[in-house]
Amino acid sequence: METLVRKLQQKYRKVREDMGRWDELQSRLLSLVRSASSVIDRMQVLAETKNYGALRSIPGIREALLWKQMETLEIIFCSMRDTMKEFYGIVLSLEKIARDASQLVKGGSAQTSKQMKLQIGLWPNLAYFLDGLMSIYEMHQSDYVLKVSLVSSLTWNSSPSDIAAIIQLLIDQPNIPKDEAQAIFDIIFAEEIC
Repeated sequence: METLVRKLQQKYRKVREDMGRWDELQSRLLSLVRSASSVIDRMQVLAETKNYGALRSIPGIREALLWKQMETLEIIFCSMRDTMKEFYGIVLSLEKIARDASQLVKGGSAQTSKQMKLQIGLWPNLAYFLDGLMSIYEMHQSDYVLKVSLVSSLTWNSSPSDIAAIIQLLIDQPNIPKDEAQAIFDIIFAEEIC
């Protein structure tokens, strides 16, 4: 049983690494969305001829500036798509870890199924290990789906209020309650804390 618990704790260490990477990607995505917001704001200003003053006399200035902003925005959107692919990679990794842990427990002896609810010392029972991994995977998978929806709704003509709502939802990550995830880790690694 102790060997099995140690193997499951290794799975949790990998999950912790993936969650750290998720946080890095979260910061990158927020930065990209804020950059896109700035470009979109500039485009809305540049679209108005009245904002050019004396520069209106330069042929094609408005179109050239708008074109340059569109190019910049497309680069940002490409970076967002790449970041979303990395988020998806983490979701797949978390799913695999949860699936592998389940197989590890099921692949154990017939006695293991009886031990699923048995708690030894400070360690939680095996069911808790598996449920925790599945919860963390489901949190991140749901948040990934939300991120995809938010990022795909961002376009060059998004309104400032829409962009503000997108940014706030990205900041909140409503599907990943940090306290809940931390509580799972605290229980899994309780003997290391003592």
